Amino acid sequence: MPESYEIDAARGLVTCRAWGDLTSEELHDHYRRLMADPEFSPDFAQIADLTGVTHFTVNSASIESEARASVFSPGTRRAFIAPKGVAYGLARMFASFAELSGQEMQVFLERQPAEEWLGL
Repeated sequence: MPESYEIDAARGLVTCRAWGDLTSEELHDHYRRLMADPEFSPDFAQIADLTGVTHFTVNSASIESEARASVFSPGTRRAFIAPKGVAYGLARMFASFAELSGQEMQVFLERQPAEEWLGL
């Protein structure tokens, strides 16, 4: 999975983007790299754009594990942008598990409502 993230400390925002094939291992590696970044704070909001992902080879156990991991603090707002279909369903699954860890997470079809929900 090619992926990138950008940390905007002034705005308290992490912007993530993925494209191509999303695998369980790459999902895990993405969050480990993010946590290791000295500019990252678990209190930052997140916007994750999955609109470029064309294939998913990620399993439900990996989705649950990553969603429940303590990457972001409880109460942190996280917005995922995903197109209808498999991407949206998997993003909702991720959100459901993240919410069990006290995070506020929503899945959107388009970027503008996601940004509005985050207060950007």
